[in-house]
Amino acid sequence: MEFSVGQTLAELRRSKKLIQKEVAHKLSAYGIEVSAKTIYNWEKGIALPNAHQFLALCDILDADDVLWQFAEIHKGPYAGLNREGRQKARELIDLLFRIDEYRDDPDEVREVLRMYHLYDTPVSAGTGNFIDDSGYDVIKAPGYVPDAVDFALRISGDSMTPLLQDGQIIWIREQEVLNNGDIGIFLYNSDVFCKEFVVDGDKAYLRSLNPEYEDIEIKEDFGFRTIGKVVA
Repeated sequence: MEFSVGQTLAELRRSKKLIQKEVAHKLSAYGIEVSAKTIYNWEKGIALPNAHQFLALCDILDADDVLWQFAEIHKGPYAGLNREGRQKARELIDLLFRIDEYRDDPDEVREVLRMYHLYDTPVSAGTGNFIDDSGYDVIKAPGYVPDAVDFALRISGDSMTPLLQDGQIIWIREQEVLNNGDIGIFLYNSDVFCKEFVVDGDKAYLRSLNPEYEDIEIKEDFGFRTIGKVVA
């Protein structure tokens, strides 16, 4: 049987919208210090990760069905399901974890409930990008994220630097009204933006923190809706 560990690692990384440098950084949380060049070598088959490194990569890349994903061996609970079916199975498992009678450790209630949708399409911090809510990953919120969170998005662009960086995950609380100066997610003219909401007299704007970008004046004819507030 022929299969490529490196090719699968690369495909999983791209599906998570991570660059090799980000994967190397995430590995440091597991006590594994490698460079982006090492990730490149693994993906190209020049070298292979050891067992510790491989298991950490599987955790980072959400490879929870290793036999199928890396060797196309159809065994285990997902056997017989295609890719879409396996995703649905993962969603059902996540749902079961939220029901007390099916949970192994009742003390993990708070931990389980801090799982959120990270939508696939990054929200633009630049020229605008529409959210495709048909695809998402389920991720666990870090400890610094407050409980009042509804979903997560990934920033694309540099218009909100230095506060928000390109590729950064942001956490959003759904609410329809923001105060002057709040940073939120807005639907305007069929695009979704991450901007600061600014009211100046009888006009309102979507403002970038990067001074290289001009304010976007909100006009009624273009359709405007506040999706939520960025809380972390």
